[in-house]
Amino acid sequence: MGGDTLSLSPSIKGRDYEFQWRQTILPASLIGVSALAIMPTFLRNGSHSVTNTIIDMRGDSKRLSFDDYVQYVPVVGSLAIGLAGVKARHSLRDRTIIIATSYAAMGILVNVPKRLVSERRPNSSAQNSYPSGHTATAFMGAELMRIEYGGWYGTGAYVVATSIGFMRLYNGKHWLHDVVAGAGIGILSARFGEWSWKWWGKIFEKREKSYNVVVMPLVSTELGGSYGVSMNVFL
Repeated sequence: MGGDTLSLSPSIKGRDYEFQWRQTILPASLIGVSALAIMPTFLRNGSHSVTNTIIDMRGDSKRLSFDDYVQYVPVVGSLAIGLAGVKARHSLRDRTIIIATSYAAMGILVNVPKRLVSERRPNSSAQNSYPSGHTATAFMGAELMRIEYGGWYGTGAYVVATSIGFMRLYNGKHWLHDVVAGAGIGILSARFGEWSWKWWGKIFEKREKSYNVVVMPLVSTELGGSYGVSMNVFL
């Protein structure tokens, strides 16, 4: 089986990159429900109760830190599995640009609420609990994996993403509604990256040569962590 290249992909004609409102139902519902839990309602009480129960499961055990790294596994997988010969929906170049666009959307959707809501974390380590950036990263990657490879690859990626969400509760880093919001934001960001290719494809197809694309994730530890991405296209 052949590997990926950075050459121009086939024409985007016939591909379905159009925005479809029904694709927003799940992520919008997750974000909406979680937003209601920010206010003092039964949803907030339930979120705190579930979170505290999971934290109690940990007891005196030390915090597990693998979620700081495993959160990136679905994202990297959505880009790299095609290199092993698995057929992907998009070329390597296209996947790279879609991931970069998804990351940019996620960075905005995660960091703006963090600063506006200013919710204290369960362990009181910071006041930027809502929403969960780790969970958003993992679910964005899971949705990208589903888009690219479908089937068991997507299912496996969603299992990994769900485990990251659980670990954020287990480690006392987030409330349940923070994690639910992160999942919705991650899925929505991935869909936005997919929709955006309608415009990216038109831009690139105006030229008849290949491109080199360099993408670098940006992570800041200030204020409890923030996320972004840098993308350079060399013509």
